[in-house]
Amino acid sequence: MPRVIYLIALERVFNNAIFENQVKRLLLRIKREHSQGLDLTLVVLLPWIELTRRGAYSNFRRYKSQLKSLQRELSREGIRLVTVRTLFPSAFFNMKALGLAWFSLITLPVVWYLILASRAQVIHCRYYYASFIALLAARLSPRRVKVIFDVRTLLPELGIGNGIWEVGSMAYRFWKRVERWMMDRADRVVSVSPAMSRYIELENPHARIETIPNFVDLETFRQDESLRRSKRRELGLENQTVLVYSGTLGMRHPATRLAQSVQVFFRAFGERSFFLVLTSSDEKRLEPLALELAGLGLERGKQWQAINAPPPKVPEYLNAADWSFQVFADIPVASFFSVKFAEYLSAGLPVLTHPADRATIEIIESYGVGAVLDGSLPPEKLRASLEENKAQIRERCLKTARNDFSLSRFARRYSEIYRELAD
Repeated sequence: MPRVIYLIALERVFNNAIFENQVKRLLLRIKREHSQGLDLTLVVLLPWIELTRRGAYSNFRRYKSQLKSLQRELSREGIRLVTVRTLFPSAFFNMKALGLAWFSLITLPVVWYLILASRAQVIHCRYYYASFIALLAARLSPRRVKVIFDVRTLLPELGIGNGIWEVGSMAYRFWKRVERWMMDRADRVVSVSPAMSRYIELENPHARIETIPNFVDLETFRQDESLRRSKRRELGLENQTVLVYSGTLGMRHPATRLAQSVQVFFRAFGERSFFLVLTSSDEKRLEPLALELAGLGLERGKQWQAINAPPPKVPEYLNAADWSFQVFADIPVASFFSVKFAEYLSAGLPVLTHPADRATIEIIESYGVGAVLDGSLPPEKLRASLEENKAQIRERCLKTARNDFSLSRFARRYSEIYRELAD
C-alpha cells in the first residue's frame, strides 16, 4: 500500500483559494476515485505566530475552529491532517540563506519524525521550502523515501519579477544553487507548463520532469446561465459589459498595466463597461490600482468594484462576467499557466491581456482563447475584433478547460506517480 505525505510549508490552509482548489480538491479527488489502498497524510508546517500590519496573532488560536473543521472533513475521506507549529513568522517570499537555515533547523526534526512514524514512501512537496526540508529529511531516513518537487512557480526568477532582487544578486545566486540541488535530487520535478519544463530541462538536464498545469475542478467552476442572470441582477450589472480580474494584487501584477488595460477596455465598450476585481488582497495592496483607476476618472462602486469573495463564491462571480483579464510583470522565464487561467476558461470567459505581457499572449494565442487589449487600435475596431468571434472563443475556452486542465485527469496522474515511485 503506497504511503504518501503531502507536505506544505508556510502556506495558509484556511480562507485560501489556492489551497482550496489546488490542494484540498486534488487530495479529495485522489482519495475518492484513485485511492486503491493509498495511505495519504497532509502535513502542514504552519506559522505559529503571524506578524502583520494589524498586529501579531496565533494561527492556532485564531483559526482553531477552521483547522478542526478541515481535519474532520479530510478524516471523513480517510486523509490524515497533521498541523505543525512552526516558529517562522510567515511565508516570507524574501527568504534568504539565514532564513532557510533557521527554517531547516526548526522543521527538519519533525518532518524526519513524521516520515519514520508514518513509514512514508513518497513525499509530495508543494513549492521550494517544503521540498528543501523533505529532501534533507529523506537523506536522513534509514529507508528509501522518494520526493516530488512540485515547483509551481520558479522562485529565483519570480523574485526578479517582484522586484525583490536582481539577476546576479547574492540572493538570486543563492536560490539558483539551492534550486539546482533540489532539481538534481528530487525523484520527480513537477512543472506547470511545457514552456516551464523546457526552461527547467535546459538548466537542469538531469531533472526528471513531469508537466502538470494548475488544474480546475469542472464540477465547481462551470458556465451557468441561470447563475449568471441572478448574480448580475444582484450586482446591478444586467446591462453592463463586465471585465473580471481574479487573484492577488501587487508585485507580479503591476497596477499600471492593469489600469492601462482597463482604460482600453472602457474605451472599446463605452459607458456600459464595468471592471470587477475578485481579490483576497487587503486595501493596502488594492490602493495602487484604486489610485490608477481614479486617475482615469473611474469611480469605485459605479464603474468598478473590488470584492473579497470567499473561495466557494468565486465561481458565482466569474459567471457574472463577459471577459476575463490576466496580466503579469516581466519575468525572465518562459510562460506558465496561472491558477486563475483554467478557472476563467471553465467559466467560458475569453482571456484578455496587456500588449507587453508576452507570456500570457503566447498562451492565449496557442489555445485561441483570448486576445490583446491593443490600445493602438481605434476603439470601434478593437471592439469589433473582440466581439466578432466571441462565441467561438468561448467554446474553445470550455473545450480547452475540459481537455487540458481538468482536475480529474491530473488527480489520476498524480495517483499513478505515487504508485510508480512507491514500487
